Amino acid sequence: MGEEILIEVTKKELYTLRQFLKILREERDAIISFSLEGIIRENNRKEEVLRRLEYLEKEKEAFLENAPDRQALLEREPFKPLHREIHQVMEEVKVALEKNMKLLSFSMDHVKSSIDNIVGFLNKTTYGGKREKISLLLSKEI
Repeated sequence: MGEEILIEVTKKELYTLRQFLKILREERDAIISFSLEGIIRENNRKEEVLRRLEYLEKEKEAFLENAPDRQALLEREPFKPLHREIHQVMEEVKVALEKNMKLLSFSMDHVKSSIDNIVGFLNKTTYGGKREKISLLLSKEI
């Protein structure tokens, strides 16, 4: 009976990882379209899915902790293909995360550059014959 529970938890873990990958792709689309609302929405969804994954991992570890031969159990037929799929999806998640981080970095650099250009333009403009330097401090938090 315990094996069935472990199989079910592992299947839920795989399904949840696939959901996470889908969310990462949707986040990528939001980043590309410069949709702050979309980025925030997908980030919140990622947090929710990560909490689910953490719960499933704890549940799985609790079961495996009491298993007599943990390694032999995971090497058996129902688990081997599932673990292979989980590993494959994890690799895709890793690639998607790296892409999104690079896109976010590029987007932030683009926004900063745009703001610098605007501030530079405003600083060159004179109002009433008097030149004033405009200062714009950006928060490091996003």
